[in-house]
Amino acid sequence: MNNDIELSDLITKINNVFDIHTTKELTEKLKDITLNNKKEYYEKFVDAVKNLEVDWLQKIYQYYEADREEKKQDYTPLSLAKLISKLSDGDEIVTDLCSGSGSLTIQKWVANKNQKFVCKEIDENVIPYLLFNLAVRNISAVVYNMDILQDEVFHEYKISSEERFSKIEIIK
Repeated sequence: MNNDIELSDLITKINNVFDIHTTKELTEKLKDITLNNKKEYYEKFVDAVKNLEVDWLQKIYQYYEADREEKKQDYTPLSLAKLISKLSDGDEIVTDLCSGSGSLTIQKWVANKNQKFVCKEIDENVIPYLLFNLAVRNISAVVYNMDILQDEVFHEYKISSEERFSKIEIIK
């Protein structure tokens, strides 16, 4: 299972999969795909990347879209994600605070494909990446786009596992 694709090669694959020309178009494309449950794109993504144990979209978001200046966004390295996933063994539902694109959730899913999740993230720009990552892996979850410090929910999504890919519903 290859998890070491050069970023430029990954971008070429992603642009082809999503019929886009630049990474700037990716956020809106993912929003359209996930909120309209366009599962044909999930198939194309799986065919392109093969290994769903890797958060491929994190690599793109972190390099091109993360707001490191104002929001100090930096994403969880794979080694830390794997370690943290082992610390929550036995939990019926795992909560991933500051979920980003879902790398911690993905590593927990790698260990337990039937795990259920609650994901909370303040940055509305990364939410489409998170939703896509959950749906393409057929993960069941509730996603809150929220300020966890103020306990203020802006949007809520229900991600329901189905036969191959999850279905996404807007709750709020």
